[in-house]
Amino acid sequence: MDIPLCQSEHKPQLLLNDPAAISLYHTAPEKFAGALAPNAELCDAWAEELAPLPVGLALECPPEPDAEHCERPITMHYIEQCKEVFRPVLHDDAAFYYLHGAPTFPALRAAVLALGDLCGRTVIAELHVEDDEGHLPDGTDVRAAIGVLQRIGVTTVLISAHDPESLTQALEIAAPYARLSLGVCMHADWLSQTTLYNTEVIMPDITEAFVAALRGNQVACKTLPRDHDDFICAPDGKHAHFIAPTIDISDEIECGPHLDEDLIEAEDDSGAFKLLLETEEDVVTLEESRYMISRPLCLCAESADLLEQGLRVFPGLALYDGTWEQEDAVISYFETKYGMIRL
Repeated sequence: MDIPLCQSEHKPQLLLNDPAAISLYHTAPEKFAGALAPNAELCDAWAEELAPLPVGLALECPPEPDAEHCERPITMHYIEQCKEVFRPVLHDDAAFYYLHGAPTFPALRAAVLALGDLCGRTVIAELHVEDDEGHLPDGTDVRAAIGVLQRIGVTTVLISAHDPESLTQALEIAAPYARLSLGVCMHADWLSQTTLYNTEVIMPDITEAFVAALRGNQVACKTLPRDHDDFICAPDGKHAHFIAPTIDISDEIECGPHLDEDLIEAEDDSGAFKLLLETEEDVVTLEESRYMISRPLCLCAESADLLEQGLRVFPGLALYDGTWEQEDAVISYFETKYGMIRL
């Protein structure tokens, strides 16, 4: 699904998600970017009726597993759980998949990885903001979430909120940092109350008045310049960090029983933590201690397989500084699959 990055002359398009709006599509096809079918059967029917409009399928993320009764690492278990849920509903003719309903941001990231393991289709992800400061329900900064998603294969993020003000604020916060297409999920009657910064896709309750507003350029869409290209966005999974390639990285920190204390001790002296993975148990420790990681994280391991396990469970974007040098093809794969940042 090809959605161009927002330009000053660009006007947002609609994502059709209601059979009742099909007649509106035929009256103004240029106002629609795609269609979201509720099931595979309708995906085929809509693809035929709405051609050449791209038609995709919605995939709801499953609940996270019970941490007390789950095999560690929990993230690995959840990725497999997502595959089990997604595999039966994937459809060969779907132009894209729309991931929604993730209970936390780490869960959404894991669902993206699971879908990437299963297929190579375009992925659109929904982020729900909980307040007017751009935080998701689990406290994740919307900039951190977008920073991760745009490096692991997500092409478009649609932001939803409880109220127009929170939606406007989230877009204003995220727009200068986003290097993917931004969209919104919103009620049609929010149009007059929401400023759509850099918004390219709208999934609303589509009405004739909504389409007329787009036709008449009555939608309040403003462009904010994409900024901060001089820095690297290296989220820790919850907070956005913007670093220089020459960032000061700590000495190797072992994933031992005193990891939490070691991370606290290293905070004052380093711009980034370097974590050494030597065993699979270290990967479990990394997952359990991820909330203690308040800096960009550099991962290193002698084994490429072990490094990949660490990349799968760490919800942010890990740095790679060449410690325990890996083959270039392996690092390139990790950059593409997990968004790893090669310094």
